[in-house]
Parts: sequence; structure tokens; C-alpha cells
Amino acid sequence: MRFDFTIYSSLLLPPFIHGILFTVLLLVRGTRQNLKSDILLAALLLINALTIANYMLGFAGWYDSHDGYTTFMFYFPFHNDVWIGPLLYFYFLSLTNTQFNFSKNDRRHFILPGLWTVMIIGKGVADYVFYYPFPNIPDFQFGTKGKWAQLDNFIVMRFIGYFSFFYYLYITLKAFKKYQLYVRENFSSTQEISFTWLRNLLYAISAAVIVMVLFELINAVHNGLSYTQDWFAYLAIGIVLYYLSIAGYFTRPVTLQQLNFIPETSETPTIASVEPEIQVWKAKLIKHIESAKPYLEPELTLNELAKQMSTNSSLLSKVINDGTGRNFNDFINHYRVQAVISKLNAGEQKSQTLLGIAMDSGFNSKATFNRSFKKEMGKTPKEYIESLTTS
Repeated sequence: MRFDFTIYSSLLLPPFIHGILFTVLLLVRGTRQNLKSDILLAALLLINALTIANYMLGFAGWYDSHDGYTTFMFYFPFHNDVWIGPLLYFYFLSLTNTQFNFSKNDRRHFILPGLWTVMIIGKGVADYVFYYPFPNIPDFQFGTKGKWAQLDNFIVMRFIGYFSFFYYLYITLKAFKKYQLYVRENFSSTQEISFTWLRNLLYAISAAVIVMVLFELINAVHNGLSYTQDWFAYLAIGIVLYYLSIAGYFTRPVTLQQLNFIPETSETPTIASVEPEIQVWKAKLIKHIESAKPYLEPELTLNELAKQMSTNSSLLSKVINDGTGRNFNDFINHYRVQAVISKLNAGEQKSQTLLGIAMDSGFNSKATFNRSFKKEMGKTPKEYIESLTTS
């Protein structure tokens, strides 16, 4: 098989191989464990790997060989931009809800990608029916393509893909904002399920796509960019592919099994505020927290606390929000911080590490402990300890 190892083809080869490797790994794990998020991520990685392959093989000499390799470059489905947006969106939904299933209403999201796939297949069929064997002239790339070979590369078609991507980026980020509220309202430890890496990745991908759009506009107006200059955008896709595959593959904390985020119903259900009832439940809640100390359980959730108090999570969330002025996460971490302070005031830091004290008080990470302590006390744990020695 022909492959010219130039600086451009060689630098795109590793991310392509990496993408294919993780596509296989995710498909195997997703199939065995019935993880829809893995299967969707595998599809997303495959599409990006194929996008990289287009330029990788082009710089490896396939476009200019004027034989079967060139024909392959014109008819293989390298460009599937309209698939990226829906796959990103549903990957996020499946990652944040272990019970996720596609509904009938979800089918509409795949109408455009489906039509795109039909177009890719159709252009090949049309060219081979009406133009094969291809004329050996420059307009037909010296006998290697038909009239419709570059239909998916027309600028109008490319911009359809870009518009689709930015639409799904918008609704994914909108859902992510609701997810952050859902996490704070239902979990006391959020570090492993915050998925900040995914939000940052969405911004990184959008930046890369914006660059590609600018390249397209410059080429459309001035035809001023060479293939070499375009190559940098595909290298950026390769870098994003590395990050997405590794972060996605190793994001399997136990807490994920408890996620049940649904954007349309993520807000706390409306419950009529009856002040006397709220106050009664608040008193029960405070008594339970102080006696049973459930906050010492690092993975405590709203549902678990509601079961302990023989009530439902909707009512308990209302009691915490209206009765204490805090969300569930802040409420539980308040008691954890107070437990740490009690131990620091007793001088336990002299015989135990600060992290050890934090872990014994219900925190499960140093970062969460430091952030919660600073939010609660207005100073870092070390600053608080120093204030004890000077008072």
C-alpha cells in the first residue's frame, strides 16, 4: 500500500491510529457492558479519525497518484461533519444518565446526517452509472472521478455541517448548565461527575471549528490558503481527538452509576411552599444530620439522605433550598467543614495530616476540601491553622 512519509502525513498518522485504536476499545467495552456512552464516543472518534485520514492520505500521495488511490479519495466518506454535533449531544446525555435510551422524538436529530449519508452513497452510484469509465481529462482528474465526486466538498455542503455543529454545541452547553445545577442539588461530592473536561473540550472543539470556518471563508473569497496551511486545522483535530479519547475512556467512576440527568426535567419540581411544614422538616433534617452524621459518607446523595429520613428527594430538596438557603452540595459540605474546624480547634493537625482530617470528615478529594473550606470560611485551611497559632 502506498504511503509517502512526509512531515505532514507522518504527523497526522499517530492521531489517526490512536483514534482507530480507541474506537475499537470503546466499542468492545460498550458492547460488553451495554454502555451507550462508549458506543457514541467510539462513533465520534471514528468520524474525527476519518477526517484526519483525508489530509493524511492526501499528503501521503494518494490524491496525486491518478489511479485507484485517487478514486478512493474522492468517494470514501471522509467528511461527515453533520454527524459530529448530534453525536456530541447524545454522548453527553448518555454519559450523564446511565438509563439513557433513544426516544422516537430523538430520530429527528438524525434526519440531516441520514440524508448526508444517502448523498455520499448516491454520488458514487450516480458517477459509476453515468460517467464510468471516467474521461481521461483534467476535469475528471485524469480518469479517476466522475462529475459528482466532490459534491460533499462544495462550500454550501461544508457550511451545512458547520451550522449543524454550532446548533448542537449550543444545546449541549445549555444542557450542561442544567446538569451543573442537577449535580449540586443531588450529590455531595461532585469532582468525579462535574465533567469539566468535557465542557472545556466543547470550547476547544468550537475554537478549532471556528478556525476551519475562517479558513473556508478565506478560500471562498480569496482562494488564498494552500493545502499546507489547511493542514494545521487537521492537526488541531488530532490533538482534540487525543484528549477526547483518553478522558472519555477513563471516565468511569462508580458515581456515574447514580446519574439520572434529564435536561427537560432537571429543575427541582415545584412544591407549594408551606412555611410551617418547611420548618418542621428543617428541624428533623438538622437533628438527623447532627445525630447520624450522614455527611461523613463521601458519596452521600440527596436520594440516600431522603431514604434515611423516610421522605422523597423532591421534598427534601425543597426543605434544604428554602429552609437553609443552600443547595444540597453546599449544605452537606458545610457540615464537613464544621467537622474539620472542630478537629483543628482540638489540635488534631499536630498528629494527623490536614488531608487525613478532611477525609475523616467526609471529603473525598483535596481540591473539593480546599474549595469548600475557602467558600465557607473565607480563608484557606492553612490560613485558618495559622490564625489558631497567632490567637
